Amino acid sequence: MNVKQLILSTAVAAFLLTACTNDDGGPILPETDTEAPIYENGIIVVNEGGITNGNASVSFISDDFSVVQNDIFSTSNGVNAWGDTAQSMTFDGDLGYILVSYSQKVEVVNRYTFKSITTIGGPGMPEFLNPRYMAVANGKGYVTNWGDPENPGDDFVAVINLESNAVETKIPVGEGPERILAKDNSLYVALEGGYNFNTGVVLIDATSDTVTDIIKVADAPNSLQLDDEGYLWILSGGKPGYTEDETAGQLDKIDTANTTVSETYVFASTEHPGYLSYEGGRLYYSVAGRIFKMDVSSTELPAAAEIIGTSFYDMTVKDGKLYGTDAKDFASNGALEIYDLSDNSLVTTKEVGINPGSIYFNGTSEK
Repeated sequence: MNVKQLILSTAVAAFLLTACTNDDGGPILPETDTEAPIYENGIIVVNEGGITNGNASVSFISDDFSVVQNDIFSTSNGVNAWGDTAQSMTFDGDLGYILVSYSQKVEVVNRYTFKSITTIGGPGMPEFLNPRYMAVANGKGYVTNWGDPENPGDDFVAVINLESNAVETKIPVGEGPERILAKDNSLYVALEGGYNFNTGVVLIDATSDTVTDIIKVADAPNSLQLDDEGYLWILSGGKPGYTEDETAGQLDKIDTANTTVSETYVFASTEHPGYLSYEGGRLYYSVAGRIFKMDVSSTELPAAAEIIGTSFYDMTVKDGKLYGTDAKDFASNGALEIYDLSDNSLVTTKEVGINPGSIYFNGTSEK
């Protein structure tokens, strides 16, 4: 709301209080704002849009899949072009943090109404430099930043004071910090490599905000999951064939008590897995459009795929269903595909925004 709108609304409210009376001659008080949350109990899809096009967006799909609402940030805040390349989102309490990579900012919203609360950073400001993903630990927000993709030495994790919404410090890390996962007061940061390839997962202590260890895995660690016993699973894609230095993908199981690798599963040299998800003792991942399922107690990688023929840009699993985004041609609206994992059937497909890249669940019980 700008200053003129504020003055106008204040004047109108004063007029109503003095000009309107009830049957007893007293003023009729304005009704309390009873706006109910409208984007709870559903799926949130963050759509990147096209880089430099300023057409980032957010989509909402109700839990029963009957309602689809696109551009909910724009609708809730009365704006059109609000960001360039929405990369991801993180929830903390009633708040949502939308990381807008090319706009160098984090949009803070009410997670249920998507009303804007504040913006951290922005073009030309020093807080972020190509922010990617965020996690919350010890009451602070931790945002991975690629820095200048042409400079392998300026990558960092920005630490946000969530009370003041100010970046308090920056923790230097290796090239290409991407996915980040919190466990108690520890943070695990996958160094996928940005425009290049890296091989480590950095451990950050959220009490001291310092790097305490680096777990060496395979090339391009792209996803992280914790299982029900507290083990950390790291999936690495390996270097693809076009590099002319192709390396195999790899899955590593990490004992978080001592940060050691307890199991390693190596893929075929031409297999490059991604999108690791976990639910109920089972891991799910994608290789070349095929979706595999693996029990955490298994001693080897599965041989047969559960689902084939997908073109996912991201995927996750929840309550026995697999959710995957398809970016189509990367220029027009993409889709959210939902599969029932009890029989691997396609339940439904919903049209969302351009370049749908991240999937979240916005129930009142979700973190």
